[in-house]
Amino acid sequence: MSVTSSEPVSLGDAAYRQLRADIVSCRLLPGQRLTERSLAESTGFGISPIRDALTRLNHEGLVLTLPRKGYQVTPLTLKSVDDLFTLWRIVGPETVRLGVQDATVEQRRQIVTALSAAIPGTDPSGGDAGERPQWRIEAATAAFARIAEATDNDYLIRVHDRLQNDIARILALIMAEADTSMPDPPADAELIEFIERRDGDAAAARVRDYIGDLHTRVLRILTRWPSVVASEITSTRG
Repeated sequence: MSVTSSEPVSLGDAAYRQLRADIVSCRLLPGQRLTERSLAESTGFGISPIRDALTRLNHEGLVLTLPRKGYQVTPLTLKSVDDLFTLWRIVGPETVRLGVQDATVEQRRQIVTALSAAIPGTDPSGGDAGERPQWRIEAATAAFARIAEATDNDYLIRVHDRLQNDIARILALIMAEADTSMPDPPADAELIEFIERRDGDAAAARVRDYIGDLHTRVLRILTRWPSVVASEITSTRG
């Protein structure tokens, strides 16, 4: 989910934010080849800011450097998706448990506000969030980012952010296919109640069940795709 800020940012930061958003939302597809020149032409940024952005994205694992060939959006494979969800089911619930227990009053208010926005009927644009799954997932992603921040554990926050980048890519890719529906994010009144009463164990159990269910459903969806060739996952739009 993109976050707007009134603070001035450098051209490198601005280019990084735009390219990261394009990758996470799958406007730049997994496996897509990139060059500094083509990105400069399509985004309006200069070569130097684009190069800085690509270096940061490479460090985050969203982009691969191809010697003498440019760059590539990191591909997704059935194995990488399976591995990702296995790790998320370990890290995600513990992040939630610690974040819910350690959150300040203000952080808990922000978490509840963000989660509430992911519940059907609360789309701030005036529409029905239940009919806009991308908005619901963005709202839930923002809420869980705040939960991770509440742990005040820099290592855990970095791992969480890395996981969420790829989870968001997978969900965006699946939702882009017209004939594919996605399960709702784990945002409901019960989870909000757990957070409000600082019941980290109950919130973690709720999230663990969701991740396990999503893991099974995502793999089932992807293995049926005709675009899964040689185990690499691509889009029918590509």
